[in-house]
Amino acid sequence: MIIPCRFRLTLSRLEFILSAMKSLRDAILILIVGALIGIAVNTVRNSTSAKGLAWDTPWPDNRQKRELELPPSYQPGDSLLSLEEAYGIYLRGNAIFIDSREPYEYEEDHIKGAINLPFEQWDTYWESVRPMLDPRKEIVAYCGGLDCELSLFLARELKQLGYEHSYIFFGGWQKWNDAGLPVEKSEGSHEISQ
Repeated sequence: MIIPCRFRLTLSRLEFILSAMKSLRDAILILIVGALIGIAVNTVRNSTSAKGLAWDTPWPDNRQKRELELPPSYQPGDSLLSLEEAYGIYLRGNAIFIDSREPYEYEEDHIKGAINLPFEQWDTYWESVRPMLDPRKEIVAYCGGLDCELSLFLARELKQLGYEHSYIFFGGWQKWNDAGLPVEKSEGSHEISQ
């Protein structure tokens, strides 16, 4: 049987379209399988070592990243955090924030969940605060603002005592409060008795 020329052309187009649809279907299937494998691997990594990518990871806008302001007493090796980095650690919910300001300042307002360890009264407060600290956790020390270096000295002291994951949020309270991030007044649960 002889097929007229115009039908052969149409049949050829139909075969091409079917072939293209099959290729598209295969590509979509490969993407779906790859995504499912990636999700499974990330879930396993998060549950075993926390080295996976958390589902609620904050993604700061790196295009607007500014240089960190350095404290006057800054030394190489001091671990400084930007506001974005400190907030990212806060959102993960497993860090300890330490307010190094005086108790009356802490009682007025502080970063939500922070504990008070006034650096200038270290000897009075240290024994009460020490049981609340875990050397395996990240510790973020902060104080009143850019004119305060108490958090710098506190973080250095903690590092010397074996708290290797101690960081300095320089400009701390002032930057945090100006950004409208979570704060609280002292309710007694985070106060340290002298």
